[in-house]
Amino acid sequence: MKKNEMKVKYEVPMYKLVAIFGFALLVFLSVGFWMGDQVGYSHGIDNVDINVPEYCTATQRSGTITVTCTELEDYSAEELCNILSTSLQKQIKVVVIAN
Repeated sequence: MKKNEMKVKYEVPMYKLVAIFGFALLVFLSVGFWMGDQVGYSHGIDNVDINVPEYCTATQRSGTITVTCTELEDYSAEELCNILSTSLQKQIKVVVIAN
């Protein structure tokens, strides 16, 4: 004897599919924004330690780190002229602009 076979249809209405898709999209976007905030570029720049020599300065503006070095900061114009040889002093004019 043959048993009555019943075919089961699994159907999901369109509104349920749209709701599931919307919910999944919201979850993945929020996880993406959270991950970007935790390990993103701006977070990394804020936690950077910059080791600079004493004659250099470092500034950070809008995600850019600028290191400025002035090795001749502690010398006067007279000391700079004494460092140069006399033949070089005749060939080069030294202009020092100080604060």
